[in-house]
Amino acid sequence: MFTINRPGLFIRYGLMNMPINYKDYPPDWKEIRARILARAKNRCEFCGLKNYSYVWSVHFHLRDIDKYKIRNIWFSNEKDAIREARGLTIKKVRVVLTVAHLDHDVENHSVSDDRLKAACQACHCRYDAKIKWERMVSGSKKGDYIQ
Repeated sequence: MFTINRPGLFIRYGLMNMPINYKDYPPDWKEIRARILARAKNRCEFCGLKNYSYVWSVHFHLRDIDKYKIRNIWFSNEKDAIREARGLTIKKVRVVLTVAHLDHDVENHSVSDDRLKAACQACHCRYDAKIKWERMVSGSKKGDYIQ
């Protein structure tokens, strides 16, 4: 995952679904979340996108050697998305900030605020991708944290 250094263009890939099971979080999680978003001025602390803003997503299939990869490219400007899509489907996406555990341990209920970051759904998925892949490959459970 990376961001192209051009105004208004964001490259994102991976799953965009961020389900949450509040049973895995501390009872005051909603207050913690509000505090982290306020600290971040309601923006993703990775890419800077504003909470509840909209971006336009173009779904590309890219060839890399002998494999195809799927990439979603997010544009902050609809005209840029239309120009770059070249006939591909454009989807309007609402940016929703989540809170990422920098230690990847959602069961750590005593985590300090400096170990939490506001993240849009794309950046959060990117941040968690490596650890989720390692867990899947090793067969470890959610609570087994690979460092």
